[in-house]
Amino acid sequence: MPLLDLHHVAIKSKDLDETEKFYTKVLGMKKVARPQFKFPGVWLKMAETMFHIYGGDAAKTHAGNYKYNVASSPVDHIALRAKGFDKMRENLKKHRCKWRQFDIPDFKLWQLFVLDPSGVIIELNYDVTKEPRGSKGPTKRNLFDAGRPFQ
Repeated sequence: MPLLDLHHVAIKSKDLDETEKFYTKVLGMKKVARPQFKFPGVWLKMAETMFHIYGGDAAKTHAGNYKYNVASSPVDHIALRAKGFDKMRENLKKHRCKWRQFDIPDFKLWQLFVLDPSGVIIELNYDVTKEPRGSKGPTKRNLFDAGRPFQ
């Protein structure tokens, strides 16, 4: 019984419209058909992986509110492979996202970390050897430091 791949990620959202815009306009995911559940939501697709975003009462905590305890959540972040670091960084700026960047030269890896509207950390990983010619990668500004908050 081998595991095959990640099927989907489910994210609770207190603002479905903002969350949908973030994943489609900022990250470039595609909206796909969703069954008619008794609660609001949207299904998004990235390659073969689905993101199920749900709202309304289904997105509330056990206390009946949207006060997620992001700092102590057992899930720290969702990491995605990506291409086009420089363009994505400009897109994050354009959409006024909270983000930070990191350079791991030993692994030829550039990273962008961005918060979605619900506070989920999305890590975008870029293989430097597969980036477009002339790509600049991370700058000193907004460089990742575990002690610094998102900018």
